[in-house]
Amino acid sequence: MSKQDESEAISLFKELAKYPEVRSAKFLNSQEHYMNVESVWTQRCLEKSESHKFKRNYLIDADTSEVITRSNPQLHLECDWHVISPSGQKSVVIRKHIPDKTKPAEEKWYFEVWASSGFCEKVIDISATEKHGAVYDDDGAFGSVAWNTAEDKIVYVAEKKKVESASYFAKPSKCQDNPPEPGMKFVSTEDWGEMLVDKKQPVVCVIDLNSEEVKVVEQGLENMSCGQAVWCPDDKGVVFSAFFQEPFRLGMIYCPVRRSVLHHYNLETDSLKPLTDENGNISVRSARFSPDGSKLVYLECKAGGPHCVTQKLMLINWLEKEECSVLIDIFESASSDYDGFHGIYSQNLTVNCWNSCSTHVIFSTSCKSAKHIFSVELQTGSITRLTDTPGCWLVRDIQGDHILASVSCIDMSPALVVASLKDLAKGMSLSWKYLDPVTRIPGIKWQFKSHVPRIPNPVYSSLTYESIVLQPSNRTSKGFILFPHGGPHSVFPAAYQIYFVSLVRLGFTVALVNYRGSTGFGEASILSLVGNIGDADVKDVHQCAEEILEEFQLDKDRVVLLGGSHGGFLAAHLLGQYPDFYKAAVIRNGVTNLVTMIALTDIPDW
Repeated sequence: MSKQDESEAISLFKELAKYPEVRSAKFLNSQEHYMNVESVWTQRCLEKSESHKFKRNYLIDADTSEVITRSNPQLHLECDWHVISPSGQKSVVIRKHIPDKTKPAEEKWYFEVWASSGFCEKVIDISATEKHGAVYDDDGAFGSVAWNTAEDKIVYVAEKKKVESASYFAKPSKCQDNPPEPGMKFVSTEDWGEMLVDKKQPVVCVIDLNSEEVKVVEQGLENMSCGQAVWCPDDKGVVFSAFFQEPFRLGMIYCPVRRSVLHHYNLETDSLKPLTDENGNISVRSARFSPDGSKLVYLECKAGGPHCVTQKLMLINWLEKEECSVLIDIFESASSDYDGFHGIYSQNLTVNCWNSCSTHVIFSTSCKSAKHIFSVELQTGSITRLTDTPGCWLVRDIQGDHILASVSCIDMSPALVVASLKDLAKGMSLSWKYLDPVTRIPGIKWQFKSHVPRIPNPVYSSLTYESIVLQPSNRTSKGFILFPHGGPHSVFPAAYQIYFVSLVRLGFTVALVNYRGSTGFGEASILSLVGNIGDADVKDVHQCAEEILEEFQLDKDRVVLLGGSHGGFLAAHLLGQYPDFYKAAVIRNGVTNLVTMIALTDIPDW
């Protein structure tokens, strides 16, 4: 690389790093004619090798969804949770505090209860109760915090209190109530793996804000990891998911199909009741009550097998105490009559996922090489797509009759949008309004390309797959970069990502390959890869390369592979099997030694 090319690459990356990304967004206490939105953004700071985090608020006209005012960016003070009460008159902030920076293990946790008038009503030293360990953050697997409707209790998730231990040679303890368990001092306990390090056994906890007493729900759940807790409509209990800890914990984030049970705990009677089959081979998560308290929905899939599969949306009529029923079933094929709906692939529903009338559930999911927002009508089961333009749409929050979402696409940086759900009840399409001016990235053109496998799967013979082809719009392509995703059961959505955009702006054609086995193409596509890893996916990626080279008349002597994890595994395969075709490869944490990996992997389909 010449000095000029190096300078161009550095300058371009600095330019693109200025575009912030949405971390979170939610409605605050809104009034009849106005809505308040709070958003948190992150922006790369290359000079400091870190990300800046800032907050921006919006005041929106509830009738027109137009922005009235938007605040300047404000420094975001870090906290683990900031949850608004149902009335909007209170909020709880949960912070971790380390009194002595030289002793990070001696962390303390505080609950701050704030009034809408702007002052702190109460601070509770939750660590002083000695009921449990660290409070879980919003980790996407277990962590949750929720107010009850009376706003005098909060349910949250924390690490189970560690049992005091001692070696066999220690002197007997004088403590008679909870004597240390001999021989357990150096026993290792497995945690839940990547991104969940040190999280070993989460428990559901309820704190009474008046008495400051904490109740830990653990009886009958000794060998379970519990989380994702929500309040029942009558405030008399909570519903949560309980995951079995055997045969292993490792890898929950990227292998979430763990056997679990949905439980209902009654605080008044101190009793536990399973809502799903305790002996069933299913994984359940993300329970959500309707605003009127009459219905409960949650996600369910088969436990084990491919580590990311199509989810069912299940329904319980809570007031009638009926058995679970299927609201949205598994979609085997990517062809359907539901506005391109091919199944649910999200691991969690948004905390607020219902419209105000409790007639529709709204969610985001992969739809081939895009992500869209859909709604399902409970009475008829009809599914409607609520977004039109291709890209990556994510539901952020719903309040009353308004929905808040984020959207980005290959050549558009992330933005926040709002729409009225009143149009949904009328059978009309939603009118999305942007909260900020749209930022388009110049010099890029892109398109979806469909591929028909030359060698079809003998069981799933009608499958197709896709790639997203990115090209410079104002210069001749310097070369062709082929990028298969990791997973293997994941997907490249048509979202803004700085690395892809940088390569295209530097003059390269980039193909993001969603081979058979990717999510968003139906359950059959996922199952087709099981037992065919290293074969079907390799052939798909290579066929994609050949077809794009021919269609776009690219230089066959300038083809490069780029991939990480399973994408790195594919890049290594392709480089070895077609050494004259690919001229170079960049492999990041690729799987290259199955012998050493076989005892370590949490992906059973390897």
